[in-house]
Amino acid sequence: MGQPRTSWRPYRVARRVRESATVVSLHLEAADGQLLLPFQPGQFLTFRLPGPDGRPGPRNYSISSDPADLSRYRISVKREQAPASRPDLPPGFGSGFMHDQAVVGAIIDGSAPKGQFALDQASSRPVLLLAGGIGITPLLSMAHTLARASRPTWLLHACDNREVQPFADEVAALAATSGSFTAATCLKEPGEGDGTRADHRFSGLVTADVLRALLPIGDYDVYLCGPTGFMQAMYALLQDLGVRKEQIRYEFFGPAIDLKALPTAVARPVVRPPMSGPEMADHGVTVTFARSGRQYPWDGAARTLLDFAEAHGLAPAFSCRNGICNTCLCEAEGEVSYIDDPLEQPQPGMALICCSVPATSLVLNL
Repeated sequence: MGQPRTSWRPYRVARRVRESATVVSLHLEAADGQLLLPFQPGQFLTFRLPGPDGRPGPRNYSISSDPADLSRYRISVKREQAPASRPDLPPGFGSGFMHDQAVVGAIIDGSAPKGQFALDQASSRPVLLLAGGIGITPLLSMAHTLARASRPTWLLHACDNREVQPFADEVAALAATSGSFTAATCLKEPGEGDGTRADHRFSGLVTADVLRALLPIGDYDVYLCGPTGFMQAMYALLQDLGVRKEQIRYEFFGPAIDLKALPTAVARPVVRPPMSGPEMADHGVTVTFARSGRQYPWDGAARTLLDFAEAHGLAPAFSCRNGICNTCLCEAEGEVSYIDDPLEQPQPGMALICCSVPATSLVLNL
């Protein structure tokens, strides 16, 4: 499984922009003199930020800038409270650092672009970008790409009000310069004067009537990002409107939720394992869960070992599902293949099951 390696590199904050009452954008350039790597619309960067106890902790932020401009990356950060999974941290551990300490000239360690949530540019279907609050950040990089591609696209941004809505002007400019791009806003509690902009089409919650009024009848690719409750509601709503599950792609901010376990959401993952399940089964590859006393043949139906364990009734600990946080790290006898490169390679005898599949028969300490 290889020797440990780290893929951090230094980024310099070149510019800060206040996008709304709660969101600030940081424009990052390479501090090591190397070129910035290309990224797929929708991907994110992981940053190693100092915690209050002196230990660094990882935080993920989507790249919100145009993928065609590699002079800088832009990340856009909403000031948040501490996540429920880390009650030991003060409010705003990651976002507080980005808002208060990531001043112009500051150096921050970050990863290369990562993530499975990326625009399918090979598809010719029209696109619905459905954003809740700060969930617009990965969709904004998609919007820039789609506006140039002349592929019919609708972006619906649901926010509480204009005061907290980021990027309204940027999205409006895309709509004004592209005949195939339509932007609309749904404000839950619009304030005085909020309804004067052309993109303010709806008030209250996003409902079936809202989507029917916005979208022509069609077969859409949907990209969904926002708070968990918003995503659950939108996923159920989209299915009720006839959107096929395999055409709904989603991204979680914060700890990941297994949508397959929720009654209103069972979206399939975006990326498939780079191996043939039947071929693995033909070679007798098995996965044994040692502590549970169970053994199953690997058939390739699950995307990762974590998905495989969950499908057989186990509940391993996880958080990011992207090979970043190490929550799912476990002892492993045998070899695995990583379908997403982990941020740091585990020590021999250990495996990150959230982003790996068997390369040989495995015994996992689960």
